[in-house]
Amino acid sequence: MLKSNDLTSQLLPTIVTARGVLAMLITSQILACVLAFAPLSYESVWVRLGIFSLFIHCVSAVGFSTLYCLRNKVSRYGFVSQVMLTLVIFQCITMLISVVVSYYSALYDGIFDWTFVLKNMAICLFVSLFFIHSMTIFLDKLQTVETLSKVEFEALSARIRPHFLYNSLNTIAELAHCNADDAEQAVLTLAQLCKATMRAQQLALLSDELQLAKQYIALERWRFGERLTVNWFVPESIPRIQLPVLTVQPLLENAVIYGVEPATQATQIDVRLHIEKQYVVLTIKNGYNRARKATHQGQGIAQNNIRARLAHHFGERASLEIEQGEHVYTVTLCVPLDHLS
Repeated sequence: MLKSNDLTSQLLPTIVTARGVLAMLITSQILACVLAFAPLSYESVWVRLGIFSLFIHCVSAVGFSTLYCLRNKVSRYGFVSQVMLTLVIFQCITMLISVVVSYYSALYDGIFDWTFVLKNMAICLFVSLFFIHSMTIFLDKLQTVETLSKVEFEALSARIRPHFLYNSLNTIAELAHCNADDAEQAVLTLAQLCKATMRAQQLALLSDELQLAKQYIALERWRFGERLTVNWFVPESIPRIQLPVLTVQPLLENAVIYGVEPATQATQIDVRLHIEKQYVVLTIKNGYNRARKATHQGQGIAQNNIRARLAHHFGERASLEIEQGEHVYTVTLCVPLDHLS
């Protein structure tokens, strides 16, 4: 039983991909083996295997070439129309090759044998239906995985740490009593951060991400005062590279939570941006005391969040590496330069 019309636009493009061609080659060879080892009265098994393999692979090659050439036009039709056109194409090719083989066969005695042609067309019909059915099952599973990944990705993107919001509101409340201008600026900064979480599935320029991170540090500096020192080693010319929104800020937030909060003295955070030939490398290094416990015990959610979103947009080309020493905690973000806006 064929799947529903949900797979309409993806059926043919998936069939003519490398995975689809490989599946058809395997199916064709299995069919050739089944026919070759069936009890027949002429030639040996291996001769039959060679003949059947040549015939079936010729049909497959010509059929796939035809579908590839017509893929743009055929993809515009609905699921049922795509299935019917695919079946008609393979049936016509099977009939044509069968007629040619039968006509030039050594067994041809002037009387054309349509039984041979009809048998081949019947086998082609059943095999084509089985292949299309298998591809629709594969597409259904692929869409299910993509849907689950999207839901998980949206859940990751929507996360905002409640304790950060709580601390920020407390900071704003304290500033409101002593400095109304700073309190207003803190509210605007918090609003920018909350706005960024609403579009966490989108991409942003690296320069905008760094600016958002600086706004976050400004908000935390009102809270920690002289205990927080951030050194920015960023070149004046920043490539217009795009990366997921809220990639840099959570890394700095981790540095504050695990480096600044537990410390009783001033803690320094160094942010370095290094531009290489094919990559942009951002390094965040902060003081860290393994003996002191942070007030918030996380489970690497922010880092896993960033890794998941980097993998979603860049695949294996982007990376996030952690180096945890006795007194220094280093995070290195590496993003390819070919993702320019």
